Amino acid sequence: MFRSVIKNVTFPLIARREGLGGIMGNLSSLEESQFWPYHRIAELQRDRLKRILVHAYENTDFYQKRFDEAGFNPYTFRYPDQLLKIPVLTKEQIRDNMPRLIARNHRPQDIHYAETGGTSDVKMRFYRDNKCLSMKEAAIYRFNRWAGWDFGDYLGLVWPAHQDFENFGSLKARIRNVFYKRVLLFASAVIDDQACREYLNRLKLKKPTTILAFSSPIHELAKYMARNGIDRYRLKGLITTGEPLYDHQRRLVADMFHCDIQDSYRSREAGPMAQECGARSGMHINAECLYLELDNPRPMATSGEQAGDVLITDLLNYGMPLIRYSMGDAAVLSNRTCPCGRGLPLMKEIVGRALDVFVTPEGKLVSTISMVMYMVNTAPGFFGKMQAIQDAVDHITLKMTRDMIPSKEVMDHQSRIAEKLFGTKMRITYEFVDDIPHEKSGKYLFAKRLIPLPQ
Repeated sequence: MFRSVIKNVTFPLIARREGLGGIMGNLSSLEESQFWPYHRIAELQRDRLKRILVHAYENTDFYQKRFDEAGFNPYTFRYPDQLLKIPVLTKEQIRDNMPRLIARNHRPQDIHYAETGGTSDVKMRFYRDNKCLSMKEAAIYRFNRWAGWDFGDYLGLVWPAHQDFENFGSLKARIRNVFYKRVLLFASAVIDDQACREYLNRLKLKKPTTILAFSSPIHELAKYMARNGIDRYRLKGLITTGEPLYDHQRRLVADMFHCDIQDSYRSREAGPMAQECGARSGMHINAECLYLELDNPRPMATSGEQAGDVLITDLLNYGMPLIRYSMGDAAVLSNRTCPCGRGLPLMKEIVGRALDVFVTPEGKLVSTISMVMYMVNTAPGFFGKMQAIQDAVDHITLKMTRDMIPSKEVMDHQSRIAEKLFGTKMRITYEFVDDIPHEKSGKYLFAKRLIPLPQ
């Protein structure tokens, strides 16, 4: 009964007060269009692409100059391949050209600003128009519902980004939360046994159906549960985001919470971009809301598949259009059709942040996920935290914590794996440290590349 009141009364009312009127209708629209055949979704994308391109040309100084210099005519746009004429948009360009990117036909009260988390060392402020938020929020709820959540359910949130919840603890916010989004927050910037115990007690009390979590902190919570023999929590689903999800993490988290794991790809700039469904055939791209493409594709050393830098064009944000914006991530797309019946295009995998993807001396790419799979999952022994740093085209430093120094057998195994992935020219050096800190955003980076990719 209470869930029905929230879904049909309090949630829509509060959402309208928050400027998200029409969110339930937008959700219904998305849940219908996701089952359209791909060609119909692609046609919708083309229509929305043309509208945002014409709008950007007519209402921003930045894109008018950029399109003219590139010889791109938005009025004759028909196919996504024509976007290749437009240069890639970077965080630095946004930062340096902010006033020229904001649409002239939007008043200051029609837009609001937000910030990225700064995980790529380029923290960026950007603007969105208020009207796009209802559809973006609806897309989030569509993804959450794939994992078993529904309005009126509690949603567990294991989240290290403190800036998202600065006012979350006020009395007014807590009361609103009960009647609105019903989030059960674990602010996981710092994780210790006491924090894990307290959150698990709250899970037992509130019984969320689904958890949305950054990959590394939910893995730490699952490890705490395994160490202490805790096996009483059962969810309908668990969504990971924010960091690469490695196979050993997926297995342990799924075992501890007795549910399927759906990995997702989300960002502050574009919102929900892609997510796995229950069929686990790849991530469905949020194609009604954005156009996603790959730039500068290169063969993967392990599979030969083409991985490229992720570019997005936001189809909804007319206040400050983002056209061919570089996300700073690398991915592989898929031409497969998902057996779930959804016509949304598929992304096979995120292979890491663009700065985290390593390169062989011969110029092929190696994903951090492959490195973890071979260096960690198949290692003949245990060791502490690890971080791989490529500081030269033929050299990788493996940082490891001193709390559990690896055996000679483990190091020999990792050297063989490095030779298998990178060839005989790659050198490996071990460096033992007291700790490997998380980034300011709370993310743990398994890998960092300090050199540019060869062109």
